[in-house]
Amino acid sequence: MKVKNINGTSQNSCKCESWIKHWRNYSGQSATVCRVSGCTNKDIVGAHVQKSANYDNKWYIVPFCNSHNKSKISVDLVSGTKLVSANVKNTCGK
Repeated sequence: MKVKNINGTSQNSCKCESWIKHWRNYSGQSATVCRVSGCTNKDIVGAHVQKSANYDNKWYIVPFCNSHNKSKISVDLVSGTKLVSANVKNTCGK
C-alpha cells in the first residue's frame, strides 16, 4: 500500500503518551524498524500519513523512521502493516 507522510502534525497528541504507542495499542502489531518497504532504520516514531489514493482523506498512524517522517513523497509500506486511525475520537479518546 502506498502512503504519504503528512507534515506539520507534531502538535497533535493522544492519550497513549506517544503516537508510536498509539499505533502499537490499536494495531496489535509491534515494530522495531521503519515500516517503509526496504528501510531498516530503527529510530521509529508514529507518523501521520494518508493513503496515496485520492478517495481517502483520513489520517492514519504508522511507524516511520525520522527520515521518512520528514519525507514528502509517497512510499510503499511493508506488506501486512496495519494503519491505525489518527482520529482519537475513534480510539484512545473514547
